[in-house]
Amino acid sequence: MNILINLSTLKKGGGQNVGLNFLSGLLELKDYNDTYFFLVVKNSHIHDFLLDNNRKNILITSPSPIKRIYKEVFTMSSIFRKLKIDVIYTYFGYGLFRSDIPQICGVAVSNIFFPEIKFWHGNFRHVLLRKIIDRYWIFGIKRADALIFENKIMEKRCQIIYGFPENRTVYISPSFNSDYNSTILEIEGLKENTVKLLMLCGWQLNKNIMRVPEIAFNLKKTNQSYQFIITAPKDNSKEHKKFISLSKHFGVEDMINLIGPVKKKYLDSLYKQIDYVLLMSKLESFSNNIIEAWNFKKPLIVSNEQWSNSICKNAAYYIQRESPGEIANSIDELRQDKDLQNKLINEGTSQLNDYPSILEKTKSEILFIKKIYNDCKTDN
Repeated sequence: MNILINLSTLKKGGGQNVGLNFLSGLLELKDYNDTYFFLVVKNSHIHDFLLDNNRKNILITSPSPIKRIYKEVFTMSSIFRKLKIDVIYTYFGYGLFRSDIPQICGVAVSNIFFPEIKFWHGNFRHVLLRKIIDRYWIFGIKRADALIFENKIMEKRCQIIYGFPENRTVYISPSFNSDYNSTILEIEGLKENTVKLLMLCGWQLNKNIMRVPEIAFNLKKTNQSYQFIITAPKDNSKEHKKFISLSKHFGVEDMINLIGPVKKKYLDSLYKQIDYVLLMSKLESFSNNIIEAWNFKKPLIVSNEQWSNSICKNAAYYIQRESPGEIANSIDELRQDKDLQNKLINEGTSQLNDYPSILEKTKSEILFIKKIYNDCKTDN
């Protein structure tokens, strides 16, 4: 069987790390009965990984969504026909490929399954654009032959809201890998004698990142020095400029360190240099920050939402994400409660036992892909 692994939507951030985990599992799986092709963004971490591991059958696409979609619609059909592609696994999202080739899609977008939540904010043009993109995701979900979820609530809601057949969805738990490279990451501006809060995120407003300056301002009133380590880039984007402006307004520039995106090989070193993991998302399908916090034995501070409670259970410290003052008070209370910190760490370590290895998860994904392919052949 000729299987196309479509990783073209994974260009940056945690999504790339998840994609790299899948590829690591695929290499370990050693499936010699099938031929794998890979559609990736040129010079992405995923592209580099495939080259470093001497993988062949690499197809290149553009990082631009418009150019990528253009290629999917107008050029990929002839390429797939030439390569005799039997089935497509789009790791996250949906590809506008030939409809006669079964396509299984991994689902990462969360807000379309919670229509009751006002997820997008900003000016009319921005909200309109995001809603158009949401309509595209919904279109893709309805058109896909099967869906893979990392969140049981989202899987159930997809079946209820969009009427997707139960026999064409599957929940596959995120993988856990305790084997991290220990390449040293030198973080400029890291201060001694400060409590360090890590936020692994870009400028996604869903992560509540714009409240950080005010949270820092409230933490400044305590008798403990704090520092936020944030992986958002210094890219002079509108969000970056607004964040800097807020930091200056609250006088907390010295409490915030923007270190930019961190490659997977530096994660072990990064986590050794921080004290807590902070995840304030309104919605998530899943976040690797959760597993990483548990693995590296760092207390996890997370927004008190339906998605987080279903995943983290007793292995997280829950906060009300809308109030910077309450968030600061909660963080400082946790800092002073060593027993609670140890309890959270122990609960996290225990929960890791429920998660499959990268190889086990990859096996489950490949088996489901082959099942759907055979089902589609039978249906036709």
